[in-house]
Amino acid sequence: MAITKVVGAWPEVIDEAVVTTTMIHDRAVTRAKLEYPTEDVSFALLAVIDKLKRIVWATGEGVGHGTLDSFTDKAIEGQGGGDAHWFGRWVDKDNFYVLKITTGASTADFLIGKNVGGTYSDLATESVDLNSTGYLCKLEISGSTLNAYRDDMSTAKITTTDTDISSGSFGTLTYYRAGSRFTDHIGCYLRAPSSPLPKPFAIIEVPVTGSGKTEEDPIRPQLPQDLRDPKELGLNIDKPQINLKSVTYGAIDYKGGNTMIIAIYKHGADYLDPKRFEDVLAIAKNKWKVPANVQEAEEIWKELKKANPDMIAGKHTVAYHLLGDENIEPCSVADFYHGNMIEDNKIKGVPEWELRRTLLRWKDRLERARINAELKDNHLKKLNECLKK
Repeated sequence: MAITKVVGAWPEVIDEAVVTTTMIHDRAVTRAKLEYPTEDVSFALLAVIDKLKRIVWATGEGVGHGTLDSFTDKAIEGQGGGDAHWFGRWVDKDNFYVLKITTGASTADFLIGKNVGGTYSDLATESVDLNSTGYLCKLEISGSTLNAYRDDMSTAKITTTDTDISSGSFGTLTYYRAGSRFTDHIGCYLRAPSSPLPKPFAIIEVPVTGSGKTEEDPIRPQLPQDLRDPKELGLNIDKPQINLKSVTYGAIDYKGGNTMIIAIYKHGADYLDPKRFEDVLAIAKNKWKVPANVQEAEEIWKELKKANPDMIAGKHTVAYHLLGDENIEPCSVADFYHGNMIEDNKIKGVPEWELRRTLLRWKDRLERARINAELKDNHLKKLNECLKK
């Protein structure tokens, strides 16, 4: 007797014997083992198939929605205004990465931060003043590299390297407080990460400030300030102060301590003081030349490691951060997976089929990368070892 069952979104007529056999063999197949779309998929669809969960922010002042399953390499893209948050690799309220629009800041309105063990740190900030009307934004994580996009989804505004959190949920948050603007949860998309990165202007080590006890007082680099009233400067910016000395930066695997190693980038608001880079370089404890190739980047990595012995990021992860070359990215990601799957068992909650699919995507990228054969072979071995686990 033929019967009808629903397969995906379409009904299919099949034989009763096939159904009986399938039911017997599928008793061990739980919902968690079933594959579903995880790239270029809207949160609306994830909600329909029951793959979203409610997220309560650390302060209890807001609510968000995140993926039910954990992921490693993903991007969360969506619309949001003042005080909007997009998070990645959310483990719990004390451990996650976050992209924020903070229109109350002084020329530091677009940033990537992390909360690890309840301690907040700002990892990357763009020197820009934004309004609260809303922007299309994307937080992207691949391996140990975090990027943030605004309006232009092809070129990252800010980038940073961090190795503290290996996997977790991706999603959004809306605050319930005065001045906040709505973040579009259901209209968000879960994307695959993309390349390349902007190249920095300088690499320096600077003191840090902030307690890290709240989002409002995160640990952050202590950089020069020149706070002014924008109206007195003839600027149509709706905030009491802007910082003419603000610079765009991205931290390189900050692990605590009294200093932070950061890459400085030249883009920012066009009304900023052109001498701000000289002021930043003047307070640097250490300075390093921006590398021109992989070999130079590997040498700089050795020096950064001496300055920051707790740094976990490998030489090819740092090379990717400093060079922005998409051909180096698969090497960086291969190091991330080998470290988190083979050396340490730190990737948690990611479906086996999703992890395998991700590893195969990076293997394909690595095979097509324009790098020397020895470097490629060494990192292919790492990915193949991960695939066999």
